[in-house]
Amino acid sequence: MQGKHILIAGCGKIGLRLAQQLSIKHQVWGLKRKPPSEDSAITFLSADLLDKASLAQAFQVKGIEGFDYVVYCLAPSERTAQAYRQVYVEGLHNLLTSLPNLKLTKRIYFISSTSVYHQNDHSWVDESSATFPEGFSGEILLQAETLLKQYPLLSTCVRFSGIYGGNRSRMIDQVRLSEIKVDVQSHITNRIHEDDCVGFLHYLIQRDVEGKSILPLYLGTDSKPVELNEVLRWISEQLNSENDLIQNGKTDSKMLISKEISSKTSSPKRRSGNKYCSNKRLLETGYILKFPSYKEGYGAMINGLKFNAQP
Repeated sequence: MQGKHILIAGCGKIGLRLAQQLSIKHQVWGLKRKPPSEDSAITFLSADLLDKASLAQAFQVKGIEGFDYVVYCLAPSERTAQAYRQVYVEGLHNLLTSLPNLKLTKRIYFISSTSVYHQNDHSWVDESSATFPEGFSGEILLQAETLLKQYPLLSTCVRFSGIYGGNRSRMIDQVRLSEIKVDVQSHITNRIHEDDCVGFLHYLIQRDVEGKSILPLYLGTDSKPVELNEVLRWISEQLNSENDLIQNGKTDSKMLISKEISSKTSSPKRRSGNKYCSNKRLLETGYILKFPSYKEGYGAMINGLKFNAQP
């Protein structure tokens, strides 16, 4: 097959979709602990990133002389400091020290998160903003970004904000079922649809293949940072929800906040802070967001749910 040799380390929701898109023009390998058994245009390699012996064995497969591009796109199985450190620091180190002919690799793409930002004062952040994360997830991701810079190859980190879309319908379900919690603090949410995560990564790699300039860091988010309460009310309206607290804005002088945030963390700021994330650099690449705001993204999801519910 013509095209580049590309390795996707981690074929979860985003990694697998990216691999499928890239396989149309390129030869793609997917690294997983338990590869799927069905036939695919992707060549799957079975290996555990925490086991260098299994990595070495995986890369001995005939035809693998090296990779032009590598995408490190993993997610920990649980939200603990140990799990994050194993996946993002130990796993990344093991992969980089096990890759065949690292000198042939033109660039590695590392999927990071806006949790590396500490700002909690409604300020704007971009790729040049200071990063002093307060939570372990942001701290460990920043360690991984720093580790990557120490290797003799070009790299690009993409810090995605809150990913939704695909089968991530938790917020819609919570509004529909009135699973909400009042909170006195306003909270700014930054989001990006899964389709745009995949689309932007694919777009960057294609530009790289074409020899166009790629920067070391991008903030991946949509064009409308917004107060979470606004999102909840809008979703409620689209669902014709009977929950008056959201639909009519009767909040008893308090603000509404989804359990999607409050149930997973003790406070909103621990996960993402209270800030506005800028996607100016993303847009300057020429990439056109499929879902520039929550309205297009959640609207498409809600329409899909309504269509599927029809007899």
